[in-house]
Amino acid sequence: MKKICMIFAAAGFIAASVQAQVLQKTGVENTVWTGFGGPLGSQRAKYYGIIDTLQARVDVGIFTIDGMINWGALARWNDGDNTLDNFSIENTERSALSYHYYNGGEDTNNVQRIGAPLGVTYNNAANGHLNTRSDPYYINFLMHPFKGFDAGVGTKLNWSVGPAPGYGAWVWEAGAHIRAGGFSTSYDDRHGVAQGGSDWNVWSASAHRYRYTPDAPGSYDVVGFVPVANKYAKTAIAARYRYKDVFQTGIAIPSGANTDAPIINFGAEVHPVDFLRASFAYEGIFQRDGNLYTGISLAFDKRFVIDAWFGWDSIDADKNDADMAWTTGGAVTISFPKIDLTIRPEAGLNWFENVNYGPAVYTGILARFAVSRNVVLSAWSSLAWGSYDKRWGDRSYATYSATKDYTGGFIFDIRPEATFLFNTRHSLSIDFDYENRTAFDGKNRSAWSFGIYWTYKYGV
Repeated sequence: MKKICMIFAAAGFIAASVQAQVLQKTGVENTVWTGFGGPLGSQRAKYYGIIDTLQARVDVGIFTIDGMINWGALARWNDGDNTLDNFSIENTERSALSYHYYNGGEDTNNVQRIGAPLGVTYNNAANGHLNTRSDPYYINFLMHPFKGFDAGVGTKLNWSVGPAPGYGAWVWEAGAHIRAGGFSTSYDDRHGVAQGGSDWNVWSASAHRYRYTPDAPGSYDVVGFVPVANKYAKTAIAARYRYKDVFQTGIAIPSGANTDAPIINFGAEVHPVDFLRASFAYEGIFQRDGNLYTGISLAFDKRFVIDAWFGWDSIDADKNDADMAWTTGGAVTISFPKIDLTIRPEAGLNWFENVNYGPAVYTGILARFAVSRNVVLSAWSSLAWGSYDKRWGDRSYATYSATKDYTGGFIFDIRPEATFLFNTRHSLSIDFDYENRTAFDGKNRSAWSFGIYWTYKYGV
């Protein structure tokens, strides 16, 4: 029983700073999810459909190939009358988490935008989805010519250093939960791409690969998200060297770099003594608006680990650049082997160079308890207070805001889960997730979902 619990604890709590890519060894893993719920802004329950995520890794000699494909039979609902229209069979970016913010075609999430004329609204559902999207697929090719050295090219290498805010699991897996309290954001960091656009000109405004622009208070319901740049190789060509568990260092050329505008990412980690692990990473060497990360882990005992991290995003020589943002946070992992219980509280603070933006704060806790060798219970819960604009209430700033009392908004989320381990290959997980969001304009919305995951593993 303790072995089962420790496996779950390692997967869910402790940063895998020496991972090569998504799957850790040769094998196949398939996860099928189905679920229903009431998406944000709509209390009418909807069936969401089925999503199947297939991963596989093969090691042949000094070579490794691994990949994933995400397919779904997605329920499509008619706008306004709450009737199921059809199922769309497609390669999809949808995940169980994203359905909190997807109303199936029913437009119920519009709110007034700060500074916009009365009646001009935006749809909050699409924005919440950006931070919970899966990859429709990924593929990685790696070579290991000698011990400790990896060279690779891929769409999701996932080479990282140090601790960061918890995501629980990959978004397509049971155990995934909202990140950093669930702040709304337009930032999509799945592939190291801050904004979409042309792959051949990273200096264009629409294609700047690591330019992070903070979401302005009032642009979405509860904003304040700041990314933590500890993954230096995502969609990239990369190489790294690891010496046992003492240190590692790596560099990556992200997708979108070119000879006129070179970009290099760098990551390093040292583990000089048993209780100390220190990490550093930088995205965007040789360009403006890069992102810096530092992290530290203190393992005084296997049952007690302290993690801390700091990030500085959109760094610019001009100290008055309003796009700069900072984030700092930490977590404590506490294990109780005698009762097979592990808990991990974490918290974070985000603040911004723009003097008109207030800070954003979140806190959360994840717990996992092995009831028996075959049953594991877990739960995640978080609170988040969004960033606000200090100019709200200034009649010269926006006509609509002049008569309103705005705050940064608030988010509450709770997600219990039960996993049944039938054998080494098959498991079934059941979860329920409830999220309540009070937007900057005081409007309250909630979302809930119920889902079932069947996971099959062979060799992994």
